[in-house]
Amino acid sequence: MQSRASLLSLTLVCLVSLALAPSVALAQDEAGIAGNVQDDTGGILPGVTVEARSPALIEQVRTVFSDGAGNYQFINLPSGTYSVTFTLPGFSTIVREGVVLSGAFVAEVDASMNVGGVEETVTVAGTAPLVDVRTTRQQSVMPSERVNVLPGAAGIRSAAAYVPGTVLGEGDNNRSNLPSLHGSDPLDGQPAVDGIKTGGQLQGRNEWSAGVGTVTNEAMVTEIVFDTSSQSAEYAQSGVRTNIVPKAGGNEYAYNLFLQGTTGRFEWDNQNQALKDLGFEFAPVDYRYSFNPAAGGPIIRDKLWFFASMIENRNKSFVLDQFWDPAQPSTPDSIREMCGDGSCSPEQLRAWSGSANGNYNVRITHQLTQRNKLTWSYFQEPKSSVAAFNTGGRRIGPEAWYTFNGHPTVMATGRWTAPITNRLLVEVHGSFMQADVNTTPVDHGEPRMAKIDVAQNTEYNSSFQNHHNHDFHRRINASISYVTGSHNFKAGINFANNRTALAYSPPGDIFAGYFFNGWPIGILVGGNGAERQGIIQDCDCGVYVQDAWTMERLTVNAGFRFDWFQNSVPGGTRAAGFFAPELTTPDPVVENIPNWRNYSGRFGFAFDLFGDGSTAVKASAGRYVANEGTGLTQGFNPIYPYDMLDWRPWTDLNGDGTALNPDGTPQVNEVGPSNNPNYGTSIIQTQYDDTLRRGTNWEYSAGLERQLGAGWALSAMFHRRSYANFNWEDNLNTSVADWMMAGTWTGPTDPDLPPNAQGVRIPIYVTRPGIDIQTGNDRLTNDPHRWRTWNGFEVIVDGELPRGGFMTGSITAGTTTDHRCAHGILENPNRMRFCETRMPYRPMGKLSGALPLPGDFMVSGLLQIFPGRPISASYTINTTDFPGLIVGDVDDANPTLGVELIEPGTVFEDYTTELLIRFSKTFTTGDIRTRVYMDASNLFNRARVTDRNRGWGGGGIKNPDFNRIISIIDGRQLTWGVQMYF
Repeated sequence: MQSRASLLSLTLVCLVSLALAPSVALAQDEAGIAGNVQDDTGGILPGVTVEARSPALIEQVRTVFSDGAGNYQFINLPSGTYSVTFTLPGFSTIVREGVVLSGAFVAEVDASMNVGGVEETVTVAGTAPLVDVRTTRQQSVMPSERVNVLPGAAGIRSAAAYVPGTVLGEGDNNRSNLPSLHGSDPLDGQPAVDGIKTGGQLQGRNEWSAGVGTVTNEAMVTEIVFDTSSQSAEYAQSGVRTNIVPKAGGNEYAYNLFLQGTTGRFEWDNQNQALKDLGFEFAPVDYRYSFNPAAGGPIIRDKLWFFASMIENRNKSFVLDQFWDPAQPSTPDSIREMCGDGSCSPEQLRAWSGSANGNYNVRITHQLTQRNKLTWSYFQEPKSSVAAFNTGGRRIGPEAWYTFNGHPTVMATGRWTAPITNRLLVEVHGSFMQADVNTTPVDHGEPRMAKIDVAQNTEYNSSFQNHHNHDFHRRINASISYVTGSHNFKAGINFANNRTALAYSPPGDIFAGYFFNGWPIGILVGGNGAERQGIIQDCDCGVYVQDAWTMERLTVNAGFRFDWFQNSVPGGTRAAGFFAPELTTPDPVVENIPNWRNYSGRFGFAFDLFGDGSTAVKASAGRYVANEGTGLTQGFNPIYPYDMLDWRPWTDLNGDGTALNPDGTPQVNEVGPSNNPNYGTSIIQTQYDDTLRRGTNWEYSAGLERQLGAGWALSAMFHRRSYANFNWEDNLNTSVADWMMAGTWTGPTDPDLPPNAQGVRIPIYVTRPGIDIQTGNDRLTNDPHRWRTWNGFEVIVDGELPRGGFMTGSITAGTTTDHRCAHGILENPNRMRFCETRMPYRPMGKLSGALPLPGDFMVSGLLQIFPGRPISASYTINTTDFPGLIVGDVDDANPTLGVELIEPGTVFEDYTTELLIRFSKTFTTGDIRTRVYMDASNLFNRARVTDRNRGWGGGGIKNPDFNRIISIIDGRQLTWGVQMYF
């Protein structure tokens, strides 16, 4: 209870500090205008009234005054087009038109005022500023105009493809396909909606997709902001921070209707003849469509606005190289009835997956007074998928898929914004989100055990099932900003208190049976997980201060942040199961695991090289903490379902290939004893190292931004990331002294392997005679021999094309070094091989944009040049390969040891080029504007490989599916759509 008292005390201190200490900087992805005011002789003009006007402001106009240095600043401005007016008695009024803001861009707008009459007004329409000479924060911003005209930009994941340097799906445990760039950890880049972090399930490090924000509602988007580098002290993590800024309505009623869809008849087969000769069948999209209406406008003009929208998505797609088995009860009835007599062709037996999801939201913006604005939002995002699967390099049969249901998934948010004075801004916003996730097996008609063959790298019979997760997220962010013309100072707090509860109950309490070339070798069993067991994220909190100080042409950005992360485990009861007895734990089981307190600094500068706002030299350095969920804490809950998994020997006595009876009970006589003496007891099997530190990384960037001319800008930057404080579980029952080198094993000389992987000689270590390594006595500690770095560069060119078009081109290249040798140095020397890997520089390029053509036609698209993914090949050694193999358990009759044949970072898939293009035509009839378009994806009809079976085999037997392709990108596909604005 002491920790909760400490949490309350810190929260109160933070709130009091905010009330007493004024501060400032950019609010959640909202931009600014800043500059300097002089007379026509170059003299400083203090006290000038500066007004910013835009329809994007519900109050229509904001006012500040230039300070003693002639500087002024607007902060917290929503995206839109602004005019800036400068007024001072005795001088002509200056009006600067056409200042466009997006994301967190700070537009530099200077003014030179001439002596003149009050009635004199000079309107200036100069070149729009494109270089931010005041901040070091790097962003890519996609306003709604670009989201609507660029193909594929409507999806939060697919839109990331337009960001220079981003890649999707890379990194450990990146099950949500989050973007990463410049060597960032994708799990540090959790998504946000209106500045509210939504993220995934609390389990692990939020790698499982859940929550609001994964389904993008195109009609609700004002802009999508991607923070890519040099994030301020407002944020604990680096990585690609994605924020959807929703629409708020306006003083004019507006309605949208977006429709999009396609069918298999508009997709081309991109398989080559070699794939077809292997038995592959064309696997197109069967259908995909979306329905997306929206409406917004005034309830009371200049006072109360509303916006509401919804989207419904449906799709069904055939899956490459997967076929229904009519004899399987999980096969759809229509296929079983049609093909039960064996008369169907492979094309008729193609397996499919499908999904249905939606997003419904309503948003109310209320200007209570001239200085108080409230915004309320409600989101509901149901999602489900039929036959969802995650291969991860393993071939998974259709009967081993599972269904996913994410409902209810809801989020309610509230925001209060109050410019108390022309210099002081207060902002508070909070949210509550419930995100439930449920998985069930495809309908087998009887209980089944999942089967995994470690030599053939396959999974079949059944899969991940009966998982029921219940998440509650509560967040509050508050800040006070104080701005003068020269200073932009801000302080704030982030507070999150979350809770997760999980139930997991596979048939017979058996997670999976494991095989070696079809021969049973072991089984993973668990406790009775039918009742939900919880973990509490007591505090994912932060306090920060930062300032941007402008001194003539130099702006220094500095910040400091304190992060507090604390989890605890409540008590509960686990009912008796087949392998573990009933157990009731006290409340709380543990507290303060972890209880991290981290201090991080951020520093950077931007220098206006020529003093005209055209060129900025920038450099920054910052320390960030790793994003965390509840995964680290679950090992300290003895009744948590996933912490109850236990490896057991398995002998298939009756030869039926399963450890389950037809009624779902386990065949306990086939399952051997545990090697963990504490299994099923109240003893927490993992010791917590009180010195365990939270994962951190340093990010560095330096470079130049230059406005090349009207509408064109260049950015050339160097980036570096350095990661440290990785954690691992050290088995205290063993050390490297328990192992000895027993000889050398020679790998296969298979021509299907690259030359550097043929006949490799690998030293084999076995446990010394009499050593029996038991489990259940681990220590969670920092990995003293683990670090990772990324070094690289990026060049970006942005420009305006004729007739209002635009273009972005980029080249990105970098190298990663990953050192992970602790397991080999401290525990099992077999893991020393390839424990340090280096990925070479492999550039990638992107070119995107849109070009309006005569007759209201437009062509837009994205060209990407990808380096191929690394190629690997695993081999599972057993006693046939290496007699005398013992890897810790003297009672294990079927020991195995997995090794890599290909040195990581030496062999890759080929480079590939992908082109996504849209042809559109706009029609205007009265107040109705309609855009009709056709998207052509993968225009070159490439067959880029995204996954292969990487298991060569084992026991001297080659896996017949080794190197067989599991998935490729879709072939050339036409999608049709209509966008209506009225």
